[in-house]
Amino acid sequence: MTRKRALLITVLVLLVASVVTASIMLSGKRATEPSPGASLGTNAEGFEISPVKAGEGGTKLGPDGVTPIGYPPTCEGAYAAAINYRRAIQTTDSKWAKTRETLLLVSADPTALGSRIEITDELVKKYGLKDFVSADVQTLGIFKPLNCEAGKIVRVIVSDISTLRYPDTSPSVMLQAAPLEVLWQDGDWKLGSLTNITASESLSLELQTDTVPEVSKEIIDALFTADDGQAISREGWMVVNNAAH
Repeated sequence: MTRKRALLITVLVLLVASVVTASIMLSGKRATEPSPGASLGTNAEGFEISPVKAGEGGTKLGPDGVTPIGYPPTCEGAYAAAINYRRAIQTTDSKWAKTRETLLLVSADPTALGSRIEITDELVKKYGLKDFVSADVQTLGIFKPLNCEAGKIVRVIVSDISTLRYPDTSPSVMLQAAPLEVLWQDGDWKLGSLTNITASESLSLELQTDTVPEVSKEIIDALFTADDGQAISREGWMVVNNAAH
């Protein structure tokens, strides 16, 4: 991997030094068990269908005109916030100025996204405002609650499908998932730290294509297969109610 490619991937996967596909094996006791909410059944891939919908759940939109803000202090409100904030975190396009403003608005700590913002600012300064990364949190739409304290703090693994069109690299599509932490602050869910991400809590699959494919059983199976060929458990994973599979 070239140095430039490594930098670009760093932007995409929330500042993780390297992205690997690994088993979701979460050890140790949790202070609070997750509250997945009412299940609406199970889909064909074995995921419980959540009442949460990607792109919804808030009462108004952030400065980018896309990201919902203003959520209830419930676990489901937190999951919706994390899913929608994930799209903003992953997006680097021609509307970066408004996305940047939104990220700062939904951050519990203005410095929490400092590195992500700085790297993207440098990219935009060098190449101008372009659609480098387009993120979609609905089509795949899977997430895994890890712990929830309603009205306090929630940690959840959130997925996205992102189309990469960086300079001097071939276009590709990334299906991935990583943990997000949201905190109840000033009457809304806010993004917490993004630094405590481990490989064992991440999923990643890169496809050499410039268009998002249909999310098929084969793609889901590949995403949930570790490097050693072993299947990754889908226990605890859910899918948003408006996913495309």
